[in-house]
Order: sequence, then C-alpha cells, then structure tokens
Amino acid sequence: MRFHLTLTPSCHFEARVAAICFCWYVVSSASSITNKILLQNYPYPTTLALSNLMWVPIYSIPLLRMWECKVVKLTPLQYRKYLTPISAGKALAVVSAYFSLWKVPVSYAHTVKASMPLFAVLLSRVFLKERQSYQVYLSLLPIVAGVVVASATELSFSLFGMFSALLSTFTYSLLNILVKKLLKESDIHPIRLLAMNSQLAAIMVFPFWLFNDAFSMARTMGSGDTMHPSPDLWLLVLLAMTGVLSFLQNLCAFSLIHQLTALSYAVCNATKRITVIGSSLLTLHNPVTGANLFGMALSIGGVFCYNRAKQEEKVSTHSLPLTRSHTVLSESTLVEMDTSQSSDLMYWASSNRQGYNGSRLGGIDYSDHPHYSKMDDISKEQHSRRHVRFA
Repeated sequence: MRFHLTLTPSCHFEARVAAICFCWYVVSSASSITNKILLQNYPYPTTLALSNLMWVPIYSIPLLRMWECKVVKLTPLQYRKYLTPISAGKALAVVSAYFSLWKVPVSYAHTVKASMPLFAVLLSRVFLKERQSYQVYLSLLPIVAGVVVASATELSFSLFGMFSALLSTFTYSLLNILVKKLLKESDIHPIRLLAMNSQLAAIMVFPFWLFNDAFSMARTMGSGDTMHPSPDLWLLVLLAMTGVLSFLQNLCAFSLIHQLTALSYAVCNATKRITVIGSSLLTLHNPVTGANLFGMALSIGGVFCYNRAKQEEKVSTHSLPLTRSHTVLSESTLVEMDTSQSSDLMYWASSNRQGYNGSRLGGIDYSDHPHYSKMDDISKEQHSRRHVRFA
C-alpha cells in the first residue's frame, strides 16, 4: 500500500517560510559569532570593516543578474546630495559597529541595536516632521529601559563599546532617511545602490585602515607580539567566511521580505535577534546575570511592542501596511547589509508596484487558480503570498 502526502498551498508557503527563517537564524548567528572570534584573535576592527565593504559589490553581482536589474545612472547633484553623504555615513557606521563588537559581547551589542526605533522616531520627527501615536511613544519606554538595565548590569561593559554601538545605530537611522529620499527621486535598484555606496565607503575607510591597522600589522610581523598577532592565513579564511555568511544572511532576509507582512517580518527579525543573542551566550560563554538577561528581554520586547503599535497606527488611518517599509523607519539592511535591517528595499519595492505587495523582486503567478477573480480581498492576499516567485 502506497501513501501519498499532499500538501496544501498554505502548507507549502508555511514550510518554505519556516525553512528560510531557520537558515536565516543559523547563518546570522554564525556570522555574529565568527566576527567576534575574528576580533578576539585579531584586534583589527577596521580591517574587518574594510573587508566587508569590499565583499558587498562582489556578492551583489549575482543578485543584480538574477533580478535583471537595469543600470540607472545618478545625476551629479544626486551624487553630491545623497550618495556621498550616504557613503560617508556608511563608512562611519560600519567601522563603529565593529569597534563596538570588538569591545563588548555580541549579546550586548545586539541589545544596543534594539534602540534603533528610538532614533528612528526622533529623526523622523526632526527631519520629516512626522508625529507618532502615543502608543508608539509608550513602546519606546521598554526599549530604553532594557538598554539601560543591560548596560548597568553588563559584566564586560565598555563605555567606548557602548558609545560605538550607539553611534552606529544612530548613523544607520539617519542614513535610512537619506536612502529613502534617493530611492524616491531615482529609479535605481537598492542592491545597485548598496554596491555603489559600499565601494565609495571602502575608499573612504582605506586611509583610516592604512594608518590604523595596516601599520600595526606591519610592525607585528615577525615580532612575536601576542597582544597584537600578525596577520596570517587564518585571518584571511575568517575574513572570507564573514563575507560569505553576510551574503547568505541577507539573501535569506531578501527572500522573506516580499513574502511576509510588515508585522510578520518584524516578529521574525526580533526572533532572529533573540537567537543570535542566545547562541552567542552558549558558544562564546559570556558571563551574564539575571538582571542582564532581563534587560535584553525588555529591550527586545519593546521592539515587538513598537512594531505592533506602528501597525495599529496604520490600521487606524486605513492604510494597513503589507510591506515592512510602511511599518518602521528603524532598520536599514540596504545600507548596513546586516539583516537586522531592509526597509529601504521595501520602500523602493512598494513605490514601484509590480508583483506582490509592490515588490519588483517577486512576481505573482495567478494561472494555477481559475477562480481568482471571484475571491474576496483576504483570499486574494493569501493566494498571492503563497505564489510569489522571484522575477
């Protein structure tokens, strides 16, 4: 007797999302842990920053070809007004992020990153004159309280590391506004923009790397200095690993973005942050206290509340967000290429409505459902989300 297991489209969709989420969590945890191990053995954060900036254009090539992205040239004014400031900010944000990871544990660094909604709300109020609902403002309280508690109880606390993490988080929030404006004014694909600003940011970082890390490496070669080990083959292997893991991490994120609603993606992203923190504690054996864990949980819980409040705010104005860009101004994977963050991609996708939820990364195939025209709106959305395919 033969048994045939038939899965419904809903089960196919849920299984696919679950598999992508699992890969995303594993790769993200491995990426953060690998970065920390590299910095523990080779205290050269600028080298790691420069390496990752140089990797971005390389692994952007297959994505640009897969999605058949057209070449769009920016005007000289857009170069001066947007691309140069974005690249300079990216250079600062990436370098400060790795300096932070060098000085503080992975778990604490990710806890500080959870403060990005706070900066997003403040900057959107200052630059975009946007007002938020009182629920959104209240949701920021547990985020701030969690970061404060985690900082006060962190056994491996470093003031320099904390300020570096805050500087990186603030800079990414500011860059997100500039990137959104550029994507609104031009038809450039966000992946191509990412490759361009990463190249320019790498050029800006290079002189700093030359005087900071390169000369230190040259002095340690053959000196036997254990405090500042000289570069070797293992360093190159770790740098290559971080580049590959970063690519896989963001590929998973991009695969999820056009399939999930804003709140669903936010939940998956916050769960990923919990997974990264937990795996780093188990793998790197960082000493923590109960109060420290409480602070981490409080800040991440605040992020959940923030995204929920933003969604309810959109519902009250009859504009329920189906893309993550309509929910948060807090994360910038496209600038950072860290998946904590891809709202710039979603902003671009939602403003160029081709495919599910306006995403040009994916199209929708309706041919397998002859009664699509008779469905109600909810059924159409569920059917569409289950049949998203890459363009």
